[in-house]
Amino acid sequence: MIRQSKATKRNFLTGEAIEIIKEKPLKAVRGVHTIELFDALTGKLVERVESENFISKIMEELQRQAALFAFLTDSISSSSSDYIQYSGPLYNLARYDVVFKNLDMSWVTSGGFPMSWIVLTNYDGPEDPENEIIMRGRIIGYASRYNTYAGSDTKRGSLNTAESFVEPQHIHLVYDWPTHAANGTFNSVYWNRWPDENPSVGVVGKKYLQISAPNGYLFVNKQARVKNGKLYFMGKEAQTNKVAILVYDLNVQARTITNGQVYALLNTTSTYDDFEIAPNGDIYLVSGSNLYCFGQNGSPQNIPGTSQTYRYYSGYLLDLFCITGQDVYMESRTNYNDDIKINRYNINDLVNPLDTKVIPRATIDAYGHYCDGMQYIPDLSMVVIKASDYAFFMDRTTFDFSKDTPVKTSINSYSAITYDPIKKQFIEIRQTPPYNNGQYDYTKCEVTIQPMGFMGARNLLPSPVTKTSTNTMKLTYDLYIDSF
Repeated sequence: MIRQSKATKRNFLTGEAIEIIKEKPLKAVRGVHTIELFDALTGKLVERVESENFISKIMEELQRQAALFAFLTDSISSSSSDYIQYSGPLYNLARYDVVFKNLDMSWVTSGGFPMSWIVLTNYDGPEDPENEIIMRGRIIGYASRYNTYAGSDTKRGSLNTAESFVEPQHIHLVYDWPTHAANGTFNSVYWNRWPDENPSVGVVGKKYLQISAPNGYLFVNKQARVKNGKLYFMGKEAQTNKVAILVYDLNVQARTITNGQVYALLNTTSTYDDFEIAPNGDIYLVSGSNLYCFGQNGSPQNIPGTSQTYRYYSGYLLDLFCITGQDVYMESRTNYNDDIKINRYNINDLVNPLDTKVIPRATIDAYGHYCDGMQYIPDLSMVVIKASDYAFFMDRTTFDFSKDTPVKTSINSYSAITYDPIKKQFIEIRQTPPYNNGQYDYTKCEVTIQPMGFMGARNLLPSPVTKTSTNTMKLTYDLYIDSF
């Protein structure tokens, strides 16, 4: 059943008044944010916003699993302050598909909880309670649910313990930001596990699969890629050790991977770091600072713009290599202590770059280490740069974050990243060879397809809120829990 919830905004200086109606499910738990801006000199109230958030499916699933945990366990011990130990029969865990594989509830009890931080961002997309689980936008401010704070962080606020309280059916939490913190314009208020990153836990919508390589072929444990509805892996022919590109049909909505075939068997047995597929079907392989090109028939092809089948890029790290239609992107820094630099080329000329983008350390801190690959999401015109076990989603044109890009998200370095346009979810496809009897079986690949993100709730405000250094801000969160 659906009920109506009123969201309001009033500016006491300009007289602006906004009122909208949100449709919310009739549930036993609901949360309301009240945001108040004050003039820092006079203390007068300048603006007030009140709006109800939606609780994500992540929270609903964790509630279900916590109930299963409590029902199935034989006993609960707390030998450490960090977790509660499960002591029940192991077969029940698999039977009921409970998320805690390590037999503890650390995801709840040690701060790994989807409602641990309140975060303000400029993401202004519509609320999608059925599918939305990832935090998006530029971060304007945040505050820990647990802790007070009195430092110089330009984003962080503090829990106001004097004004906060807990009742049996009502939790009232108050947070304050001083004049130097959370300045900017925000549209959304999130509850998230962390203030500046998305975990990729896979609590909802996750599916495990095991796929087999075509007869006579093996998987190679390198980065996978999604291109035009196909999932590509690097492999090799078992008998000759020739490099092979394996391709499978991918149905993101159904979470299926089928119809494995050999896309190309290449006339090389060397070891490569990464691969890409060009629009004309050619395969590009990266090894160190060298780029190689092969046709789908397996024969070497000239690098466009040269008369050679490979090209050395004068010390470029080439950890980031991605083809997006007619554009080819290559990492062009020559020292991993530098800021990330990316050259853009036309697919027909990989000698003369069209332009160069520099990504400063404040945006992606890759100082002192290599990056782990680059992928493209054509549905949203976003590129994904993988570094330090995180995926950084960036606008393809600006190579910067935007109000629509997810904040950095934890990831496996070999994962493929894609997008589900129906559920509007970012999808991680993790892959690893199975390990049996003390050895890896490269004839098979264990694949996990899971939506990225681990947010607890989101509130799209009735209109943007702008805080400046002339304002202090108070945010109140009221969580109402109906009795039964």
